[in-house]
Amino acid sequence: MFRVFKRHREKVKKYLLVFFLSIVSIGMVVTLAPLPVGNSNVNGSNVLATIGSDKITTTDLQESLQSRLRNSPLGNDAAIIPAIAGTVLNDMVMQHALTQQARAMGLEVSNQELRAALVAEPWLYQSGRFIGVAQYENIVQEETGMSVPEFEGQLRQSLLLDKLRSVISDGAEVTPAEVQASFIRRNTKAKIQYVVFDPSQFQKAVQVNPKALQTYFDQHRDAYRVPEERQVQYVIIGTDQVRSQVSVTNQEMQDYYTRRLSDYRVPDRVKVAQILFKTTGKSPQEIAALKKTAASVLAKIKAGAHFGQMAEQYSEDASAANGGLIGWITHGQTVKSFEDAAFTLNPGQVSHVIQTSYGLVIIKVLAKQSAHLQTFAEVKDSIQHTLLERKVAAAQQALAQSLENKLAAHPNQFKALSQQAGLAVHETPLFKYNTTLPDFGSSQAFQNLAFQLQANQVGQPFNIPKGVAIIQVTQIVPPHVPSLSEVQTTVEQDYRNAQAKTLAAQKAKAFAQAVQKGNLQAIAKTDGYAVKESKDFSRQGYIDGVGSASDLSAAFTLSPGQIAGPVSVGGRKVVFQVTSRTPPNESDFSAQQDQIREELLDQARNLAWEIYRENLKAHLIRTGRLKMNPAALKTFLASYAGQR
Repeated sequence: MFRVFKRHREKVKKYLLVFFLSIVSIGMVVTLAPLPVGNSNVNGSNVLATIGSDKITTTDLQESLQSRLRNSPLGNDAAIIPAIAGTVLNDMVMQHALTQQARAMGLEVSNQELRAALVAEPWLYQSGRFIGVAQYENIVQEETGMSVPEFEGQLRQSLLLDKLRSVISDGAEVTPAEVQASFIRRNTKAKIQYVVFDPSQFQKAVQVNPKALQTYFDQHRDAYRVPEERQVQYVIIGTDQVRSQVSVTNQEMQDYYTRRLSDYRVPDRVKVAQILFKTTGKSPQEIAALKKTAASVLAKIKAGAHFGQMAEQYSEDASAANGGLIGWITHGQTVKSFEDAAFTLNPGQVSHVIQTSYGLVIIKVLAKQSAHLQTFAEVKDSIQHTLLERKVAAAQQALAQSLENKLAAHPNQFKALSQQAGLAVHETPLFKYNTTLPDFGSSQAFQNLAFQLQANQVGQPFNIPKGVAIIQVTQIVPPHVPSLSEVQTTVEQDYRNAQAKTLAAQKAKAFAQAVQKGNLQAIAKTDGYAVKESKDFSRQGYIDGVGSASDLSAAFTLSPGQIAGPVSVGGRKVVFQVTSRTPPNESDFSAQQDQIREELLDQARNLAWEIYRENLKAHLIRTGRLKMNPAALKTFLASYAGQR
């Protein structure tokens, strides 16, 4: 599994047992709630916590928050920071603590294990072919904001904690009695007769009068509070406004080419097509059958079958639709066995069946190119496009900056100055925070800026898909509670819903009391309620008009003829009578016991890990190895006060 655990398995287990028991003795009083602020004796005003020799600073927390929000729908909304900062800090503290524990046990992640984890990433190796260093760096930077070394460092730490978790949960066990009990619980079936009391049935019976409506509104005023709204006017500087003002000379293109000759050096490369037979997740028997199929396909190609047609028929990847065409590859982009064959063959030649880590592959080389420098003529058009786009972007920014300076100095002349610059002025309707608007879409930069500016203030230029935008806040409507007349329709519907829900609960309670002393069918008929009868269902089943059977757990404990309810299910009330309960068929046990055991074992392992985490936290607090700095955290959160 890993070096230290192979050599000293019993020693590690003994160490874990001693440590685990020592911290369990503290008592399970620490839960997964945020860490206590506790001792503030932490060096440095920007240090939020120390865990042994490790420190977590405000900068570390800021970077972690930015990373978590990077691909979140919340974007860079500063208002969310105070709500999640404590949880994120808690996670960071536990990660440091667990990492220290793993290293204290001698656990480590080798370079080979790190590479294996990277190879397993589908976005990094597409059809077994490495996407390339440059694209790898770009994806990591765009998706995580980290450099490749930082990303791989975090991956290594994650693998280390996985190893620690495996050690902790290694001793989890499930007894045969527990498996048997779970089998019975899962497979026992029940059948019921039931009456559903849906509030919608009682909507018409609700009487609405002005006094009741006003009382309801007064009691729930905050529910109708209207959040702050804003209105802005704006201009968008698109590429069309500046494109006619820029041009690229032949000398500029030549200079660009000369300065970047290394960018135009084409390495040795080969153009290939493939037929892939995937082996990932296949059994030895299935792989043996695939080898026979691959050999048969290769024989057909050798006999004259068209490679592209064979790829379309047999290949198991996206390239099949294009006759197996992969395109140009260079050294280092694919696994070694694939690369060796591709660069050995001549154009037109077909390989033998190649065994790779992801499948069996047959390759056909379509063309080859030796390393060479592309001529200026070959790349002139692409250089012209690049330089033109750069100049257009620079012209947009220059125009935006010039206009923003004028508007900031003369905010009352927003429309006149914008029109002088040849730009059309647009205006939004009043909108709430995070409202999607036509020209701005879901731009978080727009939302944040629009709700940070003061009335009549002009914001700095920012980019949107349509170009560079400049906005000015023209109206601010503070949050407020409207009058009843403004929201009367909504309040009336809410009042009806609330009263109907109360009425449904009252009717269900009265019905349940009545049927305890009488016949469910007869009383329901007298009161005008529809009685439904279920099919046999298990705890994982579904009951028509009710929903998940797990909400009616009493059906599996009551005897036939007994009444239960009212039970709340999804806003409705249900009263039911058990008509039968069927025990499981013991002959099914052998077919289910392995799966049940694995599921229970997973639960036991997860529980062992959570208990370990909780008690490790308690141990660190008790021994003083974990210290928090509440003053630094308070200062950190205060910097976000009032921001959106």
